[in-house]
This record gives sequence, C-alpha cells and structure tokens, in this order.
Amino acid sequence: MIAADTHLQIGSLLFDGLDQIDLTGPFEVLSRLPNATYRVFAKTVEPVRDVRGLCLTPDALLKDAPQLDVLHIPGGHGQEALEDEEVLS
Repeated sequence: MIAADTHLQIGSLLFDGLDQIDLTGPFEVLSRLPNATYRVFAKTVEPVRDVRGLCLTPDALLKDAPQLDVLHIPGGHGQEALEDEEVLS
C-alpha cells in the first residue's frame, strides 16, 4: 500500500508486434489506481500494429517520459524481438 499523498507515474511501452491484451489488460488495472498518472509511451508518435494488426497510438514520446515509478512492457512476439538499443536503454 502506498501513502495517499504519494503520486505514481506509470507508463506502458508501445511497440510493433505487442500482444494488445498484454497492454489493455494491465491498463484496466493500472489506470484506475488513485493518485496515479498513466500514459502509453513509444519511440515515435506514429501508430503501431499489434501482433494481429490492431492499430494503437501512443500518448507521448518515450524520450519525454518523466521518471516512472512503474514501467509496464507488454508481451508478445514484438517484445521477444525487441532489439532497439535506444528503447532498451
């Protein structure tokens, strides 16, 4: 449990080939936390396609992300194949 006056910065990473349920399932939980800001970040503002072709658009650029308390990285084929050094660092 966190203190009521503590604000959390929560972000999910968006990338080609993720499994949308691995993004949207945790979104349903994390976005409801009190005293939290939840955003979806990506390397660019361009929409990405999930493993089945669903188009998803980020809220903000990863380079502009604040210091996050929680970073959620969805699973799927795209996560397993993620080799972008800039994103991984």
